[in-house]
Amino acid sequence: MSSRVVSTALWLLVLVPITGGALAMDFFVLSSVALQTGSASWPTAQGTITRSEVETVGANKNTRYRPLVAYTYSVEGQPHEGNKHRVSSWSGGELEAAEAMVARYPVGASIPVYYRPGEPSTAVLMPGVRSGELFLLLMLLPFNLAALALFVIVARIWRPEPPLVSPFFREDGSECVTLDVMGTDAWVGLAVGGAAFAGVVLGGVTGANSAPPFVGVGAWAAVIACGVFAGRWAHTRRKSGHHDLRIDPRTRRLSLPPIAGRRRRFDVRWGDVRSLHVGAPVRGNQRGSETHYPLMLEYVDADGERREEAIARCTRQGQAEALEHWLRTRLELDSEAPEGRRSARTADSSRA
Repeated sequence: MSSRVVSTALWLLVLVPITGGALAMDFFVLSSVALQTGSASWPTAQGTITRSEVETVGANKNTRYRPLVAYTYSVEGQPHEGNKHRVSSWSGGELEAAEAMVARYPVGASIPVYYRPGEPSTAVLMPGVRSGELFLLLMLLPFNLAALALFVIVARIWRPEPPLVSPFFREDGSECVTLDVMGTDAWVGLAVGGAAFAGVVLGGVTGANSAPPFVGVGAWAAVIACGVFAGRWAHTRRKSGHHDLRIDPRTRRLSLPPIAGRRRRFDVRWGDVRSLHVGAPVRGNQRGSETHYPLMLEYVDADGERREEAIARCTRQGQAEALEHWLRTRLELDSEAPEGRRSARTADSSRA
């Protein structure tokens, strides 16, 4: 059986339940938000508050508070009872917010009740969109992005294999290879998903989900701004060659990008390079994590000491070997290190 088929099947075992869960949440939340939005134009009937109190849920540090409000109303002579102040009420559990709701609707108060046309048993006290609905939509964003990322992974399995090494020249004459890094789309997804999660948590803690709509609009604007900033940042770094391995034939220097544990670029002269080799495969600490194949560079430092530096950690062995071959050709290295060749020549001269 093809390895692509096996990989696709394994990923689908993960993708299908996550996507199904995300779509189910999307349907539930979007239908609730649509209903709450439409409630602004629902007809009204006069109602009376029959219950208004704060309910305590949990205990100690997990104590939460929610308002319990019930009311009666009549539509065309038919009595009805309701207990929703909004279609999709979402509360952070703050005591102050619950008490404010109870104070707004005291028992015995006469209030307008907004009921759904054709279904008068569905009613609310507070029509229209507020920040709560916008925060609910924001809550869906990380889950949808995760499902989308899994779909992209499965789709890429069937894409043609990219070239193992794709060298190109920059304006300064240096020959470069962009090493494997997260793409701009991945950075945007992480920034948007992380900002959305933080916004939802912050909105629940501060009670912003009960605020006017402009607060929710501001939260969405902040999330979008984070995505735009991350995209521009990642694109600028990639375009500037931040992740490029560079070979400069004029200065005869090799420049390694700040990856594989390096905080800054590492430059070495061609003449100081002793050998290149693909190290033993390294598996991540977590179960199921990718295996990496480190491409190692052996060189001599200013003190004459032999040292090793990781050039890159490739996810495919063939890619690491292709990069090694390309570097060996450009640096004019034979299979034997320059120092070994010089030692052999010295020994031959001594025997002569």
